[in-house]
Amino acid sequence: MQFVVGIQVRFMSVISFFRNTIIVGGLSLMSAPSAISSVWIESTNVELRNSLIVLAESGLIKAPIQQFPITWKSLLPELDALELKELTATQQLALRHVRHQLSQAQSGPQTRWYIGATDSEQVVQDYGDATYEEGKISLSRTMHGTNWAAKVQVNYRQDPFEGEPNKTLDGSYLAYNLNDWSFSLDSLPLRWGPAEHSSLLFSNNARPMPKIRIDYAPDYPPAGMNPFKISLFSAYQDDGYSNYNRVNGIRFSSQLFLHLWFGVSAIEQTADNRPDNRMLTADARTGFDWGAHQFSAYAELGIDRKLETDDKPAYTLGAQWMIGSEQHRHSITVEYSQLDGGEEHDFYALDDNQRQYFLNHQRNPGSPFPRKSETLSASYRQFSADGSAWIALLSRSKEKNDDTLSRALLRRTEPAFSGLITLSLQYLDGSSYDGEVGVQLSAEWRF
Repeated sequence: MQFVVGIQVRFMSVISFFRNTIIVGGLSLMSAPSAISSVWIESTNVELRNSLIVLAESGLIKAPIQQFPITWKSLLPELDALELKELTATQQLALRHVRHQLSQAQSGPQTRWYIGATDSEQVVQDYGDATYEEGKISLSRTMHGTNWAAKVQVNYRQDPFEGEPNKTLDGSYLAYNLNDWSFSLDSLPLRWGPAEHSSLLFSNNARPMPKIRIDYAPDYPPAGMNPFKISLFSAYQDDGYSNYNRVNGIRFSSQLFLHLWFGVSAIEQTADNRPDNRMLTADARTGFDWGAHQFSAYAELGIDRKLETDDKPAYTLGAQWMIGSEQHRHSITVEYSQLDGGEEHDFYALDDNQRQYFLNHQRNPGSPFPRKSETLSASYRQFSADGSAWIALLSRSKEKNDDTLSRALLRRTEPAFSGLITLSLQYLDGSSYDGEVGVQLSAEWRF
């Protein structure tokens, strides 16, 4: 009962800044122009990603979907050409889901309210989660012109895990499209790589970095080439310990052969008072459909510039199975992640103070698992056409010093009160945790 009481108390403390948010939000809505929703497919919706995977691995679309955000524009020609009646039940649900999300992006709700709270100081993050505080209220508004798009998102945070700040613009962006090019100034989370439970360079494990980003994805690639995407960015990184870095990154992804996608990513961290840090990853994903079944396998490999002969690269291996009907989809994913890079140098290198170089607001922007660990994880997802969903996630990590960490997450999302309500139960057990149980509760409305 302690954790139930805890979350109720924290919800009462959230009310104080909820009241202020309503006042500011009301004024902003009164002055906001008429708009169309987001032109981006952001890295926060795992079920939309899985619907795109079903279409891609069935050979129905060729656009690379191993990195997010991506623009809807890059998918439009292939989506328009698909006919529902020619598809299996699993593919039909995926296509209807993608087209519904596209319709919402073109002419759907323009404003989003979100409120969430947890009674835990450490949370088990699922794909797309953005819980970095004990309580949060967000208000976002999207706007769109002929060649530009923008979203302003204001977040009021209660008891941030890293201590500060209490107000952020995470999730905001200003973007301009010029034919096959997209230019943006944003604070959107990146997701690079094919894995579902983790990613070596960028996932949702840490708050997003403010950055300038350039994407190139031609509608009609040169003769002999499959659709591809190139993404570059320059970001400001605050590790949460008074160290500030410039981070530059580049990623190329494409379809190599039928049912085989690959990507290569690289970043460089620089600072006036710290050595440079460079990291490189390569990944691949393949899959095929067999009737109503969808089978996938993927791998990601990461090295840093200091890798020596007796050191090992970091890597992730995974497999996924999906099956669906016209109303429901079930998926099971299993992953193995190896982050122990060797005695001297590993992928997540340490500085002279024995603190990890690659941090953003005290968290790893890549893998959620402990450094120098081996982790086995598994998840089950059930997604319904009405937006309801079940998620069960399990993982067990073994560190080099034989410490262990076990994590479990059970989540239910249900349409209610013209919005979505999500209730999550989590469990943490290990050397630093003693069977801790926690609750997360969130709700969102779009209008």
